[in-house]
Amino acid sequence: MKAILYITPIPEYYRVVVYVYSNEGKLVESNIYDKVKHITIEECTVRLSSQIVYDEIALVVDAENISVNLKSESILVIKGSKKG
Repeated sequence: MKAILYITPIPEYYRVVVYVYSNEGKLVESNIYDKVKHITIEECTVRLSSQIVYDEIALVVDAENISVNLKSESILVIKGSKKG
């Protein structure tokens, strides 16, 4: 799976748009998270991409399975896991 995060810095927090794609390249999920103060990425390969956008930060996250959760209304957790 692959997740692409578009991170827009705003004073004191981030606005994060997340697109999650299957291994076949089909869009599985998309969400917008406002007022995110922290982004935690666990057990994934992460790449910074300047080729996708120029006025935001774009992160490409790869893992076998990806879950996206918002905790405490301001902590965005992206977690990868192995199928099993």
